Amino acid sequence: MTMERPKLVVLLTLMVTATAVSSVNDTVIERSKGCKDCCSITIEDIHVAPGAPGGPGEQGKKGDRGDKGESGLTGEKGSPGISNINLCSSAIRGLLRYDQEVKEAEYCDGTQWLNLLPGSSAMFPALSCKEIASSKSGQYWIKPSFNDPPFKVFCDASEGWTLIMKIDGKKQTFTYASDLWSNKKTFQSNNLDLDNKETKLASYWTLPFTELRLGMKVDGTIRWITFSYSASSLYSLIADGQYRSTRIGKSKWRSLLPTSSLQRNCNKEGFNPKPDRPGSSGGILTARARLGIIANEQNNCATPDSFLGFGTRYPQATDKNSAGNQACCTAEDGPVNLKVIGYIMAR
Repeated sequence: MTMERPKLVVLLTLMVTATAVSSVNDTVIERSKGCKDCCSITIEDIHVAPGAPGGPGEQGKKGDRGDKGESGLTGEKGSPGISNINLCSSAIRGLLRYDQEVKEAEYCDGTQWLNLLPGSSAMFPALSCKEIASSKSGQYWIKPSFNDPPFKVFCDASEGWTLIMKIDGKKQTFTYASDLWSNKKTFQSNNLDLDNKETKLASYWTLPFTELRLGMKVDGTIRWITFSYSASSLYSLIADGQYRSTRIGKSKWRSLLPTSSLQRNCNKEGFNPKPDRPGSSGGILTARARLGIIANEQNNCATPDSFLGFGTRYPQATDKNSAGNQACCTAEDGPVNLKVIGYIMAR
């Protein structure tokens, strides 16, 4: 005989005869219809609605700290730090700084601190000395031509003059026939001061100008003359040997030397002044210059015997003079042979 499992009986006391609803802790129980005073229902007859989700619980306590991990591999040794920022060295090449004393930005080229102004270095060259933002004369870097590398020159920075050549009249380096007048080669380009050492710089063929400045030194004093003349370079005016005239005037040329002397006539001046009859025997033996003035005792320029200028020649003279003043044959103030240090500058 099979025993039936007793059913769970829930006794409810009802106050009404119809369907009654009792709420206990938000659990709804529905009594079967037809029960008068009380009735019994099984657990299967109870329908429980889900409750609202509970709120988040409190944060748990922080766990214990884990064990220390193993150390990584040792890295390579770094380069030495900068011990003195004022000392420019290869270790800080390319470093920029601002110098409070001179109020200029500077960079280290590996050996010295250079400012960033035009002309201060090969990295920052100026077009010419006229663009140097300084009143201090000296050596600066320029790059007048796009196709040529930058180079150092002497600049008269206060007035913007760029050195092109220095000629020692006692030497034969820059005589009229020298190849240095017709080629694009420098000569002793490290001689960059207004001293007595000869030089020819790349500015001879790279520097455009609108003015020339010529100087002659006698007894330690340089006397200058300036005049306007526009050209792409001095090379373009001289190298081909063609005569190009100027209108400086005889007295201005003579002002370069206080004791100068010239013959009275001809007075042919400019670039490559030479006799009018170069094919004659007289033309071969007569005076000429690469830049300057020539003169003659006759009223023509066929056989001039005197000059004042640069890159000069007078074959009849035994004592050669490549820069200065030489005159004979009834010169206005007597015969002279003044050899000087000559300077050619432009801007």
